[in-house]
Amino acid sequence: MRQAIARSWRRSLWGFPAPDVALAAALCAVAIASVLTGNPDEGPLAVTLPAAVVSTAALLWRRRSPLVAVALVMVAGTAQTVLSQSPGSLWSLAVHAIVMYSLAAYLPEGLAAIAGAVLTAVLLVQERLDNGVDYVFILLLFGGLWLLGRASRLWRGRVRTAERRQREAAHLAVVEERLRIARDLHDVVAHSLSVIAVQAGAAEAALGSSPARAAAPVHAIRETARAALTEIRSMLDVLRTDDDDLPGRASPGIAAIAGLVDAASAAGTPASLDVRLTDAPVPPAVDLAAYRIVQESLTNARRHAAGAPAAVAVEQQQDRLTVRVVNGRSAAAATAGGSGYGIAGMRERAEALGGRVEAQPTGDGGFAVTALLPLTPWRHG
Repeated sequence: MRQAIARSWRRSLWGFPAPDVALAAALCAVAIASVLTGNPDEGPLAVTLPAAVVSTAALLWRRRSPLVAVALVMVAGTAQTVLSQSPGSLWSLAVHAIVMYSLAAYLPEGLAAIAGAVLTAVLLVQERLDNGVDYVFILLLFGGLWLLGRASRLWRGRVRTAERRQREAAHLAVVEERLRIARDLHDVVAHSLSVIAVQAGAAEAALGSSPARAAAPVHAIRETARAALTEIRSMLDVLRTDDDDLPGRASPGIAAIAGLVDAASAAGTPASLDVRLTDAPVPPAVDLAAYRIVQESLTNARRHAAGAPAAVAVEQQQDRLTVRVVNGRSAAAATAGGSGYGIAGMRERAEALGGRVEAQPTGDGGFAVTALLPLTPWRHG
């Protein structure tokens, strides 16, 4: 019911907003009744009735074209003042007050100031022609209404700005979440498929000469696929469930890097691990970033430097965590091409935490990835 009323209130009738049509019709009925009953008696009907209809009909344009509303009200009031006497009924005061508020609320500041000054001047002239004495009342009332209209315009502008910023913040959050999901999926899928491809090649070669030796690669394929499915299923659970329904959900971290090193060694990339941690806790975001950076670095090493040894070092200092992965030069060129997302994803992870990633060739033809991740809380500016 409430939504239906709100929708009907936002509708347009003959090109005018429905609330303005209702307001004009209501005041027009009051004005006609006042004129016909002669309460108050402001002159002959031939003058007061058209002036009442024109003045109240001007409210139709109060938002669509405030200048038209101002012009109609001034013409009708001035004509009645010259031909009879100035409008002095309450409905006339209400019409003038609404028009003054509307021009201040819906016109640019400069134009609103000029229109407000002209309308006030016309009212003062009408008061003078009618030998009235309410000059101060007119100035205070209509000056206050003009200020109220400007305040309303300023408030509506702030509300629109706040809503726009809220939409932009929501859009930015969606974009950042998409990037995070894309990085995680890339890391998991690229690493797992790389291991599976290498182990499948080893199993294929063993099947031709010694089928019993194919058991180990097949086992590695199965475990890698299971681990990848578990991580992907965990990501999907997070996407499909509210955060409050997943308290304390675990993510891989530095403790799981040993498993990456063992998997890389089993896949034909001899890898060593050197972890030096202090007693200070590592923030979960840094813990996960270190794991993902090592995962992607070992995947790239296996893809682009097959068979070359790799060294993984993780060192925790007072204010930062340093992750370094160095692989030597491969004797044979890698057969798989890269997508270009790996290093970019590592840099995005580090920058999101206020750190950085340096990836560059070494002097002996190898490649080194160094990530510097701050341990102190950091917020994006």
